Amino acid sequence: MALLSSRRSRLSQALHAVVAILFLTAFISRDVLASFEEYPTGARAAGMGNSFTAIADDAYSTYYNPAGLVQIHRPEFTAYYAKLYSGLSDGSSIGRSFVAYAQPTENRGTFALSYLSLSLAGLYSESTYALSYAHSLGERWNLGGTMKFLQLGYGSDAYTQSAINSDTGASLGAPDPLFAQNGTGKSAESFDVGAQYRLSRIYGLGFAILNINSPNMALSSSDDNSVAAVYKLGIARRTKTSSIDVEFSERKFTTEEYRLNMGAERWIGDNFGIRGGLGFGSDQYQITSLGFTYRWDNLEFAYALIYPLEGVTGTFGTNQLSMTFRFGKRN
Repeated sequence: MALLSSRRSRLSQALHAVVAILFLTAFISRDVLASFEEYPTGARAAGMGNSFTAIADDAYSTYYNPAGLVQIHRPEFTAYYAKLYSGLSDGSSIGRSFVAYAQPTENRGTFALSYLSLSLAGLYSESTYALSYAHSLGERWNLGGTMKFLQLGYGSDAYTQSAINSDTGASLGAPDPLFAQNGTGKSAESFDVGAQYRLSRIYGLGFAILNINSPNMALSSSDDNSVAAVYKLGIARRTKTSSIDVEFSERKFTTEEYRLNMGAERWIGDNFGIRGGLGFGSDQYQITSLGFTYRWDNLEFAYALIYPLEGVTGTFGTNQLSMTFRFGKRN
C-alpha cells in the first residue's frame, strides 16, 4: 500500500507525502512496503483482532477465506467503511470501503462478488474486483477460491507535472519521468485459495493463501512492488453463543514476517454481540481491537475499533462500520 523505497528518489514532493502517509497504514515499521496491504476488513473480523480464517462464515469470507462461503445459507449483501488512523496531526484522510454479495445454491456451492477500494484524497487509490466460489467436500471439508482483478493509480497535480531534481531540489519543468514513461496506473490478476476442516461439532481449522501469485504492481518493469502473499492457519471454537479464533500467518515481502492474531465474540441473546482481539508479530506489529453488533431481523450493524499499540502514534485508531442484510427467513 505504499511505494517502494527504491523509487523514492524519482518521485515528486507530493508523492513523498503520499509515501509518508501510506507508511502509517501498514501497522508496522519497515523499509519496503507492498501495495494492497492486508488490513482488517469488516467490523466483525476487525473486532476479533483480524482473526477470522477458521471462523469465516459470512460474505467477508471473500476477503479472508473463500471456503467460508459454504457456511452461508441464504443470500447476503454487506457493505463496510473505515477511516484509517483517525486524528493524525497532518489531517490525512485515508478511506477504505468494501461491498459484497453472496449467493448460495442448493447443491452447486456458493458464488460471491465483491469490490474493495482504498483512496487517499485523489493522490493514490487501490481497487479490487473479485469473484469467489466455494463448495463442500464431504461432511468435513469446505473448499474455496477467489479470482481478483487489482488496479492502482496515482493522482496528478502540479508537483507530478513538474518533477523535482532529487539532488538539487530544482524543478525540471517536465512531468515526473516515472509517470511520463509508464503512466499513472497498473492492473494485474491475483488469486486466493482457502479451506476449512471440521474437527468436531464445535472445533474447526482454517487454511488460506492470499495473493498466491504475488503480482508485481510497480509502474516500471524494472522495479518490484509485488503484492505480498499471505499464508494463514487458524483454529476456532464455536458454539451458539460464542466464538474464539486463533491464527498464525506468514507474509512474504522482501523478508518474511509472522503474526499471531486472536479474537473472541459473545452473543447476548439473539440480537447483541460483543467482541475483542489482539495481534502480535514481527516489525513492531501490535494491535488491540474491540467491537459490537446489533442484529434486527434480517439487518445487522457492526462497529469495531482497531488501535495500534506500536508503530503509529498520535492516532485515535481506525473505526470501522459494517452493514449486512440477509434475504429470506432465518433458519
